[in-house]
Amino acid sequence: MRLRRRQILLGGVAAGVAATIGTEYQTRHAAEARSAELLARYANDPTRLLQQTFEADAEKIKVGLNIQASIGQSRPTVPYDRAISNLLIQCSKLATQQYLTGKTIPTYDGSIKMLPAYFRELDSYTQLASFRGHEAEVEDTIQVEVPTSAQNNPTDPLEQQTNDAQNAIGQTVKEAVKVRQLTPVYLGFVLTSKAHNIIVFRGTQRNTEWLYNLYARQQEYRNPINESAIGKVHLGFVDNYKSIINPVPVEVAKQLDPNIPCYITGHSLGSALAVLASMEIALMVPTLKPKIQLYTYAGARVGDPDFARVHTQVVPNHFRIVNLADIVPLLPPIQSPSGTFVHTGQVWSFLTQEGDFLPNHVVDTYRQAIVRRVETDQARSYPLSGA
Repeated sequence: MRLRRRQILLGGVAAGVAATIGTEYQTRHAAEARSAELLARYANDPTRLLQQTFEADAEKIKVGLNIQASIGQSRPTVPYDRAISNLLIQCSKLATQQYLTGKTIPTYDGSIKMLPAYFRELDSYTQLASFRGHEAEVEDTIQVEVPTSAQNNPTDPLEQQTNDAQNAIGQTVKEAVKVRQLTPVYLGFVLTSKAHNIIVFRGTQRNTEWLYNLYARQQEYRNPINESAIGKVHLGFVDNYKSIINPVPVEVAKQLDPNIPCYITGHSLGSALAVLASMEIALMVPTLKPKIQLYTYAGARVGDPDFARVHTQVVPNHFRIVNLADIVPLLPPIQSPSGTFVHTGQVWSFLTQEGDFLPNHVVDTYRQAIVRRVETDQARSYPLSGA
C-alpha cells in the first residue's frame, strides 16, 4: 500500500509521543515514590515540612549563584565601544525588518537599503551577503493523548506534595501536535567596509513563541574541526542556527578582511544565533578570530558551564547588553530539568521599566538606553542608580 506524506508524518509523531510517554511514566513513577516517602515522614510534623521547603528554596538560589560564578568574569581585551554598539543595535532592527519584508513581499531580494530603519551611516558599507534559510510553518494540527505528567520533577517537599495531589499516572489530556512545513526566509546579513566587518542575525519576529519552551532539551556542542564535545547548548537555538543554509556564515566569514574588526551581533533570538556563530567562526576561521567582537542584546542563556567556559576563551571580547527589566535574559532558568544554562560575556546593563514584557524587550528600548548612555558595567545600588 502506498503511504501518503501525511500518513508518514503522523506516524512519526505517534512514535515520538509513545516513546516520550514511556520515559515520562518511569520518571514520574520514581518521583511519586519519593513524594510518598516524604509525606509519610512529615505527616505529623507540618512545621518540619515547611522548614524543609524554605531550606530547599535557599539551596536552589545558592546553587544557581555558584554555578554562574564558576564561569568566572569575562575580561575583554578591548573596551566596550558605545558608538559601535549604537550602530549594531540599529543593524539588529534592520535584520528583523529584512525578515518581515521577505515574508511579505515574495520578490524582495534582501537588500537593507529599502528598509524603513536604514540609516545613512551604512552608505559606506557594502552588503556582502544575506543569510537565507528555512522556517517552520504550521501545516496541520492533530489531537493526541499525552500524560499530564509532562512537567519537571520538583526538588522540595512542598512542590512534590502539590504535584502528587494534582497529577496521577494514567491521566491524559488532549494536546495539539503541529505538523510543519518549511518556507524560505531571510535570517540576517553581512556588511563590509574599509573599517569594519559586520555580521548580523535577525531577532524574534512577530511573537516570542521560542521563549515559552523554557525547558528545551540540550544537545552536545561539538568542535566543528575535530568533533570533540564542548559542553551542551539549547537544542532550539542550534536548530535555528542550522536553518541558515545559503550562505553558511562560516563561508562568508572566510571572505572578510582579517585585518579589521569583525563585529557579530543580534537581538533576542539573534543574540543566541550570534553566540553560536561567533564560536564556529572563531574555531574555523583562525585568521579572523583575533578581530571578532561580539555584541549581543536581550539574549537568553545559550549553553551549559562547559560551553560557556570555552566560548569565553575563544571569544573573549563579548559584550552582553541587558535591560534589567527584561525577562528574556533570565531564560532558560540556570537550573532546568534538561540541564544547566549560564550566560557568557561582560554584562552592560541598564534599567528601563515600560510595564510589560514586549516593551521591556524590543530593540527600540535597547537603542534608547545606548543613545542616553546609561548602560554600564558597574554594579548598581538601587534606587540611587539614576537609571
